[in-house]
Amino acid sequence: HHPEVKKRLRQELDEVFGNDSTKPITFKEIEELHYCDAVIKEVNRHSPVAFMIGRVSSESDNVGGCEWPKGSVFHMYFGSIMKNKNYWTDPEKFDPERFYKVEESDKDKYLLEKKKLKNTYSMFGGGIRMCPGRKLAIIELKCLIACIYRSYDVDLVDYDAPIKYESGFINSCRELKVKIKPRSF
Repeated sequence: HHPEVKKRLRQELDEVFGNDSTKPITFKEIEELHYCDAVIKEVNRHSPVAFMIGRVSSESDNVGGCEWPKGSVFHMYFGSIMKNKNYWTDPEKFDPERFYKVEESDKDKYLLEKKKLKNTYSMFGGGIRMCPGRKLAIIELKCLIACIYRSYDVDLVDYDAPIKYESGFINSCRELKVKIKPRSF
């Protein structure tokens, strides 16, 4: 749905890998895919795989003006947090720029993200229960995107068709019709 994002992603891939789609992918090159990383994070912000996370309090605490005893179960709904206007600039807008070198940016466009990103974005949980495979998962996603978009042009068959997915503990796509053709350089 965002051809300008796909175009910029492809430009980054071409800058990093050149026009040789058979060139092996190295860790050094994966580390250079900053815009690709931003796209992955923005996709997750809009449609997280797991939309909530549970925690059990290890001690009594006051949360939201209520006293909660030790052992209370909390469920944090990330789907809401990652679309909240108090934490995100234009939260309904799909814009990978909010993750692209935002700490280095001197622009104030994403001031909310600069201030709150650490506590409002959670792709792999947080704290001591954070997913141990999080770094590998990002590497795998970058490799998958690089492998596909270096060699192929991929477009939706129908831009107006709704995405068919199931939502349970995790969200999963059931049908997404695309056109795939070999890329010409």
